[in-house]
Amino acid sequence: MRNKLLTNRRSTRVQTRIKSKLVSSKRSQESIGMSFNMIFSIILIIFFLVAAFVAIKYFLGLQKEMQLRTYFESFQGKINEFGSSAGIVGNEYIFEKNAPSGTSALCYINFNAPTGECIAIKGQLGTKQANFVFSSSNYDKIMKRAGYKMITGISTNSLPPGADTSCFCIPVKNGKIKIKILTSTDNSDVKIESA
Repeated sequence: MRNKLLTNRRSTRVQTRIKSKLVSSKRSQESIGMSFNMIFSIILIIFFLVAAFVAIKYFLGLQKEMQLRTYFESFQGKINEFGSSAGIVGNEYIFEKNAPSGTSALCYINFNAPTGECIAIKGQLGTKQANFVFSSSNYDKIMKRAGYKMITGISTNSLPPGADTSCFCIPVKNGKIKIKILTSTDNSDVKIESA
């Protein structure tokens, strides 16, 4: 009987130890589980912040590209409209529009000329089929993709007297670029000057 009683006590002690170990292991699991949840939440927050930053940067770049393309389209439209009034020598129009963000000037460039003032712009863009380029301090991907355009209907003698034969820039003043468009010949081509 005594043996039975001792065996019961031992088993009770063993059971108590097992229960205390289980309780302590559950506590450690809970604290580890809580930490895992917190770590997972922090990782998700960081992921969403990075995704939001990338999306904002993408949409700002898209906005800049649209500004560049819209400027060139409206300029080409005005050249076409004004060129259709050919034959009226001395007719002039001031094309004034807000400059796209990040630009410092609009340059009329001859990419075939080997040298000139705009050699740095030519170096940034390479050999593109264009005659107008926005000058910028930062030629990022967007400027290299949309910062130039071949504008048709402009006379090849469009550069003002004394200007560099490869480049003529019209600077941004008060956030706008003002270009004087002139009809000077009987054909449909026009001349441009800084206004």
